[in-house]
Amino acid sequence: MNLLENQQLAEEVDGSYIDLETMLMQNIARHIRDYGQAIDSDKWLLQKLAEIGKLNKENMKLISQMAGVSQTSAERMLRAAMDDAISATEPGFRYLVQQGLADDAVDAGKSKTVKQVMKSLHGQAKDTLNVCNTTMLYKARDAFMDLVNSIARNAGEIAEKQSFLDTLGKHATAATIGAESRQQAVRKCIQEFNEKGIPAFVDKAGREWTPEAYVNMAMRNTARQTAEEVQTARCKDFGVNLISIDSHSGARPKCAKDQGKIFDLNNGSGYTEDLKGKRIKYYPWKDSSYGEPDGILGINCGHHKWPFIPGVNIHRYFQTDDLDANNKLYKETQVQRALERDVRKQKRKCMMFDEIGDEHAFREASVDLKEKEATLKAYVDSKDHLHRRKDREQVVGFDKRISANAVAAKKYVDKYGAVRYNEDGTVVVTDDWKNRGHVSIPKEYRENAIIELKEVKGGHEQINRVFYDSEGKMYRQTHSGHHANPKQHKYGKNGEHAHDIEWEDGKIVNRTTRELTDAERRESGDIL
Repeated sequence: MNLLENQQLAEEVDGSYIDLETMLMQNIARHIRDYGQAIDSDKWLLQKLAEIGKLNKENMKLISQMAGVSQTSAERMLRAAMDDAISATEPGFRYLVQQGLADDAVDAGKSKTVKQVMKSLHGQAKDTLNVCNTTMLYKARDAFMDLVNSIARNAGEIAEKQSFLDTLGKHATAATIGAESRQQAVRKCIQEFNEKGIPAFVDKAGREWTPEAYVNMAMRNTARQTAEEVQTARCKDFGVNLISIDSHSGARPKCAKDQGKIFDLNNGSGYTEDLKGKRIKYYPWKDSSYGEPDGILGINCGHHKWPFIPGVNIHRYFQTDDLDANNKLYKETQVQRALERDVRKQKRKCMMFDEIGDEHAFREASVDLKEKEATLKAYVDSKDHLHRRKDREQVVGFDKRISANAVAAKKYVDKYGAVRYNEDGTVVVTDDWKNRGHVSIPKEYRENAIIELKEVKGGHEQINRVFYDSEGKMYRQTHSGHHANPKQHKYGKNGEHAHDIEWEDGKIVNRTTRELTDAERRESGDIL
């Protein structure tokens, strides 16, 4: 089994836990969507901590539902690994039997040694996944507690800032301060929560492993072990006790010690002969580093073992891969997987902001999502042997509604995210209302919007523009003419002028008229 095949076998199982992590995180987000309650943050925190029991019950139900899915996926993975090992070695063994170089044996499907191997590894996979389930349950609880405490703490820090209090005004109550400060804190805390996720395993050093990283690593190891143990079982069935380990440069320390050697599966030692009759030593298999994570045939090991028959070039009877080409493709797929991971994480962020109803944060996250999807597409398109794996980009709960909203949000930001200019220096109009006839100009509209209107009065026609700031408040009007009243608008060459709009406490308090500046003339040069 090569590294790429090993990776592909583990994908279905780790995909179940990627989904489970997302479901747990979405449930946690659901519990904080009332962050805007008009109560102070201490009371809100107590409310949230009182929900832990309810949250645990909901999470237990989610984990129970996904446990059956993951166990079924693991069974399919083990079966596929067994079939792969048998299909790769069985023709070679049968040929050796015909040549009188090996004993005859029952079919693999009837082999007691193969059945014992599969029973043992099935139990191992089940235990591994049960540990993940237990860990994710209590880590989801811890993540919720950390999140609500972090929101309350950050809200408290924000509420103490004078600039924040000045914005709310001197008559703001504790409840209002609490609600407004939490609104600012939630966005930052959700982002941190999304980055950290919910761990599925904590190792002896205290390092927390994400569900994808740990389950993928554990299942790759189990799948590889299944293939190796099935191959070993068939060696024993056919009476072949010696195996050889291939060699390659750059081997890990433990692998370097074992590569190129002959080992005895019955743990004997002695001497045998190679193809040329040269006397070579063989070692007990138990003395190798097999079974250790960083040992021979362990996690991410690129070595292979082969049956060894004294005096026979046995490799030609067994399937081999183009290892260089395979390893190159494997490395490319690892880059693709990292980019897919970025896309999934960003979709998860969009989903949580949608869950709590933060439209602004959802919009920003949607823009980042489209950028990450574009990066992934560009990388895949640049590699001849890669193709988009849309199934690897999917996130449970990121449905058609959220997807459509994300696309719309990206278009919105492209249009209103910033003031844009044409190559000639004129401003890009976001909303052309010239054909609407008489309209009531909104005092507040979309952030960075520029509305263009046509004014016809007393036979005089002119184009006007209304500019809105980053908060969506009107701050300037640019008029290209004198409104059919040149005596009252003695500005510029044709009466062109500007109106500055002044705001105070959420209301327009003044509107001044003046000449256009040189910069304003350049940006509206196409209508002057």
